[in-house]
Amino acid sequence: MEMEFIKERISKLILDLKDLVYEDEKEIKHYKMLKTDKKIENFSETEAEEWEDFDCRQIWGGHREYYLFETNVDIPKAFEGKTVVYEITTGKEGEWDATNPQFSLYVNGKMLQGMDVNHREVVLTECAKYGEKFSILLAAFTGDQNFSLLLRSKIKILNREIEKYYYDCEVPYQVMRMLEKDSPAYLKIITNLNESLNLLDLRRIYSREFFQSLKKAQEYLTVNFYEKECGYEETKVYCVGHTHIDVAWLWTLAVTKDKAVRSFSTVLQLMKEYPEYIFMSSQPQLYKYVKENAPEVYAELKKMVQEGRWEPEGGMFLEADCNIASGEALVRQFLVGQRFFENEFGKRSKILWLPDVFGYSAALPQIMKKSGIDYFMTTKISWNETNKMPYDTFLWEGIDGTEVLTHFIPSRDYKRAAVEGGFETEFFTTYNGILNPSQIKGGWERYSQKYLNSEVLMSFGYGDGGGGPTKEMLENYKRLNKGIPGCPKAVMSTAGDFFELLSEKVKTHKYLPKWVGELYLEYHRGTYTSMARNKRFNRKAEFLLENSELYSVLDDLLLNGQYPEKQLCEAWEIVLRNQFHDILPGSSIKEVYEDSDKEYANVFEIGNECVTNALKHIADNIDADEGNIVVFNPGISENVNQLISVKLDNFIENPMIFDGERTLYGQCNENNELIFVDNGLPVKGYKTYAVEAGDCNAELNRIIMTKDCIENRYFSIKINSKGQFTSIYDKTNQRELLKKNSLGNVLMTYEDRPHNYDAWDINNYYVEKSWMIDDECEITIEENGPVRGVISLKHTYLDSTIIQKVILYNDIDRIDIQNTIDWKERQILLKNIYPLDVHTNEATFDIQYGNVKRPTHKNTSWDRARFEVCVHKWLDVAESDYGVSFINDCKYGCNVDGTTVGLTMLKSAVFPNPEADREIHQFTYAIYPHKGEWKEASTVEYAYALNNEVSTVVKTTVGGTLPKQYRMFSVSEKNIVAEVVKKADKSGDTVIRLFEDQNKRTKAHMTFAHPVEKIFECNLLEEEIYEIASSKDGYDIEFQPYKIKTLKIRWSKNSIEVSK
Repeated sequence: MEMEFIKERISKLILDLKDLVYEDEKEIKHYKMLKTDKKIENFSETEAEEWEDFDCRQIWGGHREYYLFETNVDIPKAFEGKTVVYEITTGKEGEWDATNPQFSLYVNGKMLQGMDVNHREVVLTECAKYGEKFSILLAAFTGDQNFSLLLRSKIKILNREIEKYYYDCEVPYQVMRMLEKDSPAYLKIITNLNESLNLLDLRRIYSREFFQSLKKAQEYLTVNFYEKECGYEETKVYCVGHTHIDVAWLWTLAVTKDKAVRSFSTVLQLMKEYPEYIFMSSQPQLYKYVKENAPEVYAELKKMVQEGRWEPEGGMFLEADCNIASGEALVRQFLVGQRFFENEFGKRSKILWLPDVFGYSAALPQIMKKSGIDYFMTTKISWNETNKMPYDTFLWEGIDGTEVLTHFIPSRDYKRAAVEGGFETEFFTTYNGILNPSQIKGGWERYSQKYLNSEVLMSFGYGDGGGGPTKEMLENYKRLNKGIPGCPKAVMSTAGDFFELLSEKVKTHKYLPKWVGELYLEYHRGTYTSMARNKRFNRKAEFLLENSELYSVLDDLLLNGQYPEKQLCEAWEIVLRNQFHDILPGSSIKEVYEDSDKEYANVFEIGNECVTNALKHIADNIDADEGNIVVFNPGISENVNQLISVKLDNFIENPMIFDGERTLYGQCNENNELIFVDNGLPVKGYKTYAVEAGDCNAELNRIIMTKDCIENRYFSIKINSKGQFTSIYDKTNQRELLKKNSLGNVLMTYEDRPHNYDAWDINNYYVEKSWMIDDECEITIEENGPVRGVISLKHTYLDSTIIQKVILYNDIDRIDIQNTIDWKERQILLKNIYPLDVHTNEATFDIQYGNVKRPTHKNTSWDRARFEVCVHKWLDVAESDYGVSFINDCKYGCNVDGTTVGLTMLKSAVFPNPEADREIHQFTYAIYPHKGEWKEASTVEYAYALNNEVSTVVKTTVGGTLPKQYRMFSVSEKNIVAEVVKKADKSGDTVIRLFEDQNKRTKAHMTFAHPVEKIFECNLLEEEIYEIASSKDGYDIEFQPYKIKTLKIRWSKNSIEVSK
């Protein structure tokens, strides 16, 4: 007989089986309801009269509102001896889980698990007793814009035998649907399913005869299919349960706390039913939330960790943005993350787990390795709009040459096509895997390196409050683990075990590929710019906390001052939290940024208090006169002229500044702010100055200023009536910066309406519609003195105002442009354009702990896709003997097209925050033309000087024990950047972090102001690797290109030796 329509018959019978899994049900019709403005932490504190009767025919809901529902369930006679489940639905089933209603379920006063659109039932008892009572309490959160929710609930009898047979049939049937009809695997499956179902008697369901036939059908399928035909597949998909939870996004941190508790409790409840279930979760921040808000859940979680069924992994404190966060901030992400897991669970992470971050800096491999991380996992690069990454398993090499074994999870549905008009390409993959036949088979099909190995990784489970893996996934796993013909075998595993196996398989494989440099995401390029306020706060906070640590160490060394360790740890944790990959990139809702503002205010309060206390304590103990100015240099160089600013009590006419050897001229404004310029400021130290009124110096070194020209001894800038530069002439090098017949400082606006993600994206077609800001602008000369000249350019654009202050200095060879923008527009991108007369086809961009070169042409699709890139403090466009650097104090997005530089200023999306960037912004760009390459020039030094200005204190006491000038240490070589000085994490030693930034092997000589007992090189977790021997009057330290060095200094307890 032909097998015509047998497949359809099997499908129908399996559907009928599914309907038989639940034998009986009883609807729950009434609850007591309490609507609250906020989450209730203690249910016993509610008053009885506040509760209302709720009939299940009513609707409920709201926008991010909280409810309590309470009822009692009595087990009816017909349910006795049966497995009884409680089920709840809201009418939102099948919709996105992240913003739909979610519940915490309490049974008989104990929290059992979370409930959501994916997790709709829970077992109340495996053997019900007639008359047994269950107290049900639902703590509900409505989610977003859910005003018409249902509350349909019931208790049901779950028949375990029918359920088992249903899944035993359903899973191979779903495999069969993906196979060719004449394939051996297809024929094995269809034949065995058909013969087994032929033994099932459905004439009288739930009768004795029915269950006898069910037993025969089950036995046939078990023996003839699962035992005889399964287990021969060589390819394997290693599966680990996971729930990716965004710490903030379309919800606030407060909501995330509940999401974490609900999700973790749901995992733990399923672990009781499925002993084979292994779950992995990253982000110590989530664990902290659970520990603080649900200690009983956390205690149970810790037991599962001890049993090896719960895997705390991931590396960082949370899934941080890796484009914008500074190098030191990334180090702290690992330091805090590793410390937390080590303290709580006695283990360290070996994997950097970042499935959803919007691109990965080329500095990461070195940071990872030196933080104890051996492996890297993501899926996000598979979201590229244009180019498919050629590899899924490869060595990723960073800028310094460090290599890390990397695996991209390839999970996707089998033969799924690209989604037209959506974000899913034909090579898209997901980190929220569904453990079913389609994604098990689809993941292996999508995998690019089948010649390397026969295993891939899947992280399965719903994220963002969707509760993680479901019962259905775990039931699917039981069958897929048998090795069904035609489908890879599913193997439950920790992520760590998978990577160790992968490493063993591929580490010596001669065809193991390598990817060199950054992992640029061809997507979400707007995140370099969106929510500019947060990016400014982040940059300022990073430097403030580094300064707080430096100055507190100096205070401790010089005067035994108190190091504010607890406060600094708290502040750093806030900064790290706000570097989450949907907060810092600017892709969260408005309420997230309201919370973020408060958190940054706390950081600035802590940091400023630490700085003020330390500097005042030091200044007041310097052997100098009252009223002297003490200038502290937190920067990296003594070789560039730096602007020094100090607030005085009184205005000083024609101020003159003395350092004991030289006289400098100053400039004082009406706000009693004194500015002057000097170099030779001791790095990581201080210098003392006296100031007094001098003779009239009004004609000294005046900058030539008119409304159409500003000129000093370095530059001549010509300005038209629209505020654009018609010429920038470098007098030192006798070069015109701008291309012939071109304009600089051109403010351009563009229509910014991405087709997918508003706040996230800048699409390549943004240039299709543009408007130059070219109305007449208001030009005002604001300052002209012996230190600097300032000309103000006030532009009006639609409802917005842009004020640019162009600043030239008498003794600093760079051009500063301070921008103050009152932005009112929506979905308009603002850039500042400079077409340079420089011949090159590549540009250099500052990143964490070094720099990268990127092509500025569009030869290939990979080049074209980089039409917007991320930069940190500077970028440089140069010929072999001349170039121009652009330095910024808080901006990241930019483009260099040929030799035209576009500095991305603002974006102003409307989703998910309709008020994004519609506020007042302040930021500074500096233009620094230079002879030779940036390496020989002062680009890096000026970048640090602009971003981390010197600190000043006016001495309020007379005399003291400290010298007038002091530097903590010195480094002989310019390309060695000493960025961080802090107290060691676990001792009273001092940690100094340095790095090489010119791709140059270097032997640097370090000397110290204090006697040193020992110096150790450490990893980034501050663990000693080896002791460094002294040489001559200091220490010789060898740096390889772009290498980070962490030194731990153990000081002798002797007197200070000051380096003049």
